[in-house]
Amino acid sequence: MRCSADRLIEALIATEMIAMQQREAKKKEALRKKSDPFVVTVSRDFGSLGKKVGQLLADTLEVRCCDRFILQEVARRAHVDEVLVKALDEHVSKIDGHWWQRLLHKDTLSYDDYYHYLVKTVLSISRTGGVIIGRGANLILGPKKAFHIRITGSIDKCAERVANRDNIGIKESIELVKKVNKERADYIKMLYQADINDNSQYDLILNSDRYDLVQMVELILDAMEKAGYKLPDDARDSVSILAEKNRIETGGKK
Repeated sequence: MRCSADRLIEALIATEMIAMQQREAKKKEALRKKSDPFVVTVSRDFGSLGKKVGQLLADTLEVRCCDRFILQEVARRAHVDEVLVKALDEHVSKIDGHWWQRLLHKDTLSYDDYYHYLVKTVLSISRTGGVIIGRGANLILGPKKAFHIRITGSIDKCAERVANRDNIGIKESIELVKKVNKERADYIKMLYQADINDNSQYDLILNSDRYDLVQMVELILDAMEKAGYKLPDDARDSVSILAEKNRIETGGKK
């Protein structure tokens, strides 16, 4: 009969082996989460700072901010000029009648083609990581493939920003904000049969009347972390530094 000391040693070794396996499993899971690409979609009202939020967030997470890049990629995949894609992008007011076929004579791009290459481009970005601005990317990717945010603002406040940026009158700016917001809403409705203002489509909605640029990015980081994302250790420290660097590079323009 084996002595109790031998049995105790074997039990201790078995316990330690189980603990080691559990630690290794946790390390692998942490490494997996860390290696997962950050994919964030940004829906925004015109003049709400949505694009700036997306750029600062992308810089903080060290991924590409995908705005014009999407147009370039769709044009490349469709073998057409970027000007043609830009004409279709987030606009529906002139789509009827295939008017765009007259733009380049030989090169044509139907709206179905545009949608086909847009989906491929967004899915490609999601595999490598990026902050995707607009284009209904949240509806393409669904709730599990990205973190979805929407940046809103009152018409008056958004118009004030646009007026200051474009050096136009406030009345003209208000009409421009209304027009662009309607075009974006129509775009989402036509392409996805969805309502851009359906809050259930987003993980986080922020009012840019209440928060500044840095505060909005900090709130997004907080929400992402609570949702289970493993953020870079210095993410929060980087936000203000990157924002100030951008302000200096752009000559202090907000």
